[in-house]
Amino acid sequence: MRRLLIFLSVLPVTPILPLLGQTDPRLVEVIRDAQEGDSDSARVKVQQLLTSTSPTDTLYPQIVYTQAMVANDASDMRRQLQRVAVEYSSSSWADDALLRLVQLDYASANLDGAARNLERIRLDYPGSPLIPQAAYWAARTYFDQKKPDLACRWIADGLKDPSANLELQNQLQYLNQRCGQFAATGAPARADTQARVAAPVDSQPTVATAETTLSPARADTAHTPTSAPVPSPTPRQPVGTPRADSASTLAAATHYRVQITAVRNKATAESVAGKLKSKGFDPITVEEGGLYKVRVGDYRTKAEAAAAVPQIKAKLGGSPFVVVGS
Repeated sequence: MRRLLIFLSVLPVTPILPLLGQTDPRLVEVIRDAQEGDSDSARVKVQQLLTSTSPTDTLYPQIVYTQAMVANDASDMRRQLQRVAVEYSSSSWADDALLRLVQLDYASANLDGAARNLERIRLDYPGSPLIPQAAYWAARTYFDQKKPDLACRWIADGLKDPSANLELQNQLQYLNQRCGQFAATGAPARADTQARVAAPVDSQPTVATAETTLSPARADTAHTPTSAPVPSPTPRQPVGTPRADSASTLAAATHYRVQITAVRNKATAESVAGKLKSKGFDPITVEEGGLYKVRVGDYRTKAEAAAAVPQIKAKLGGSPFVVVGS
């Protein structure tokens, strides 16, 4: 069991920083028991916590995540991590679960699976403090897949993020040397053809993207939200250029909302919307590219929407951000 618990930390290419640390003392005790070899006790304790906690409690996904960390085998670990990533994709533990899944996939040589989960992190959690670590794994994954353009895109994003510590920055810089060699070969310019759900042209987040509005802020140092720049989606080329006399009409038609979360399950989106209504908001749900995006507010200018974000975040937590359109 102990071997499984430390499985992710002994991979040939280890993450440089720890992932999200447990914030509840009871879960810290569970991890400590497992690390000290008392695996059965750890699993019993975490199961008791799971049984006595409501699935709607914000602690619940953290318990499921901890259950994955003390799982008896890799398949059970994967199952629990997938549960966090899918059923609790709005929680502050979803990106951690996805990155753990990336590591599991990479270790088992499932590079396609690792790439899919990496692109989910990029799409659903672009403001995550785990982006530098994800960049490290993405570089290894895409270089192994002979896709240096995608590897170098991730490396560039990781190097832009000031939340990465010096050792991680050094690792990314080392991998970045291969990008110089790739550029020297005269390779074609990169096109974002990976599995990224198409976003509206103007929907660049103004703050770190939505993890959830219904879960507490992360308490560990490694996951304290920072002012790190959010990677911007690659803009799509417009089909045509609007006439000058239509500019004012387009500006008048533009409106802004604050996105709370984006999930893959309609029922989850409806549940989030229901909770938002109970808190006095008037949410809408928009389906785009296979995701159900829950948004609130309707603002005439981006500045008005951005000004509302701190108040919304104070009420709900998470990382709401401004989007354009429906």
